[in-house]
Amino acid sequence: MRRGQVAALAAGGAVLVAAGITVAVVLTTGGDGPAPTAGTSPAVTTQAAPSPAASSPADNLTPAQRALAATLGPLRVRDCVPAPPERVTEPPGQGSSLDQGVDAAILCQTNVIAGEPGPAEVIARHYHDAAALKADADRRTGAINDVGSCAAGEPSTETWGRSTRQLGTFLCDRVAPGTPDARFAVFWTVTADQTALSAASADPAGLIAWWRDFTKP
Repeated sequence: MRRGQVAALAAGGAVLVAAGITVAVVLTTGGDGPAPTAGTSPAVTTQAAPSPAASSPADNLTPAQRALAATLGPLRVRDCVPAPPERVTEPPGQGSSLDQGVDAAILCQTNVIAGEPGPAEVIARHYHDAAALKADADRRTGAINDVGSCAAGEPSTETWGRSTRQLGTFLCDRVAPGTPDARFAVFWTVTADQTALSAASADPAGLIAWWRDFTKP
């Protein structure tokens, strides 16, 4: 992964400032272009799966899946269901399957309103342990040809965090370019929680803008 620039988001708004100034969040790119900024982790900081939360029995979620859904919050997602196996491994990169370290995975509808930028769905995963999470992130990273920055809509391998604290990996890649199904996909981990999420959209800039909002406290 090539070293790139460090971008920071000032606490008062989306203003990029020079690296080295203490601010709310930073994201280190692996490419040559400017990097997207990030907020905070959408999940609590614990290495164990979160405690189960109440949900309708009709959702068919297991206790572990329901606990994972609870970490995302009702203001961010709705109508979560068990993620189909092929969605668990979907790009960026080729991800780990349910028998390769993922112990819970859900597919949720986002609360994006029609006409607003952002994906219609998000996939969330919880891993057996930190090693399984790292293995998935490393496998995906190795499959991406890092040529730029996620903010520019280019394939990239990056990290994201707050101030000087790194919270996880941030990956992005083009999927099925040149076809009617072309889209831009992002994958990010929350190392402390042993979780990872992914989403995709035909609008790269809109996807990054949605992600910045999604990862706010």
